[in-house]
Amino acid sequence: MGINMKAFMKPELKDRGTMEFPGIERYKDEKGEVIPFIIKRLSMKKIKEIRNNYKTREVYRDKRNGDRPIIGNNGQVAVINDYDGDSAGLEIMVEAFVQPKLDDPELMEYYGALDRLDMPNIIFPDKDDFKYADDCLMEACGLASKKDDKETVEELKK
Repeated sequence: MGINMKAFMKPELKDRGTMEFPGIERYKDEKGEVIPFIIKRLSMKKIKEIRNNYKTREVYRDKRNGDRPIIGNNGQVAVINDYDGDSAGLEIMVEAFVQPKLDDPELMEYYGALDRLDMPNIIFPDKDDFKYADDCLMEACGLASKKDDKETVEELKK
């Protein structure tokens, strides 16, 4: 008795699409309406790839003993594991935001940014704006619990 594999073939898992969120008061269109955020729903695989790019592992060496690796009591080489969570988070934000496209060359040139990871802090300079953008990102990517529209609107009013 075989299982029909088509039951596991979900288009929404192949292309997760985007989500739209109310924007912030700082950015309005020609009509004076707040421009919404459009955020790509990154897969957990993509998020893990980004996070792994910011992990480093280095052998701990004894500088006084010819730069030899230090061996622990358990016989294992001692290593230093480091993770730059801030940069990983900024990279995830730049990858996911479709509107505004944070790594748009014209936008980066206008603000004089050479590194695309500087853009989230430039576009969202206030702590509250950045937190809101980050919360939208977390919700879109499934890293935070999904809120209903009423909850989101109430949070915006605060």
